[in-house]
Amino acid sequence: MVKNISLKLMTTLCMIALFATAAFASDIDIKGWEKGGKYDKLYDNTDRDVFKGRLIKITDVTPLDGMAEGVAIIVKDKEDGEEVLVHLGPKDFVEPRITDLRPGATVKVYGVLVEIDDRFEYMAAKLKAGEERKYKFRLTKDGAPFWSLSPEDLKREEAGIE
Repeated sequence: MVKNISLKLMTTLCMIALFATAAFASDIDIKGWEKGGKYDKLYDNTDRDVFKGRLIKITDVTPLDGMAEGVAIIVKDKEDGEEVLVHLGPKDFVEPRITDLRPGATVKVYGVLVEIDDRFEYMAAKLKAGEERKYKFRLTKDGAPFWSLSPEDLKREEAGIE
């Protein structure tokens, strides 16, 4: 009988968490970050690149006029020492996912170099910090942003972060 109550309680708690996640996902501000929008079209999934460096700073970014505020990181490239601005995604989506990311971390950034207003910046698909922390922001297969996924697809992708 205790097992039945525990199973029912666990099922109820899982359902509450699922609905809360779905409600949160629909309430996030992604204006201008939408899949297929002007900004998203800058991401050419066939031109992916990777670089390593040291995380200097986590900062806010608004890549194009009218977009919701986003989160970026500034990374000092290990190879040439240049500081690179790396867009992670809309603030409402990214901030809760990177709470353990700190300046000073050695990072490996996967994504696409783009030109915005005569500046070269990076749009991240995935970020690895050290050996243990991994963050994904876009699908590897087609570059679709995670914040555009359904709650079910997002849960599945986040469970399988490589």
